[in-house]
Amino acid sequence: MLTAVVIINLMISLVCFYIAAKVWKIRRTIARFEFRIAAIERCSRNVLGKSPDFLAKRQQSAHQLRRNYQQLELQLQQVQQLLGLLGLGRTLWLRRDRPLR
Repeated sequence: MLTAVVIINLMISLVCFYIAAKVWKIRRTIARFEFRIAAIERCSRNVLGKSPDFLAKRQQSAHQLRRNYQQLELQLQQVQQLLGLLGLGRTLWLRRDRPLR
C-alpha cells in the first residue's frame, strides 16, 4: 500500500513539475513579448512625440510659401501689364515715325 501511495505521489509530482515547467516557459515568452512591446512603445512615443511640432513647422512653412507664391503671381501680373504697355508704347512710337499717306 505504501508503495502505491509513493508511486501516486511521484506521478502527481511529475505532472505538477511538467505543468510548472510549461507555465515557466509561457511566462518567459510573455516576458519577452512584454519587453518587445515596451521597446516598440518607447520608439513610437519618441517619433510621435516630435510629430506635432514637426507638422506645425511644416504647415507654417507651407503657409509662408503660399503667401510668397501669391506675391510673386501679383508681381508677374504687374510685369506682364508693364510689358504690354511697353509693347503698346513701342507700337505707337513706331507709327508716329511713319509718314502718313
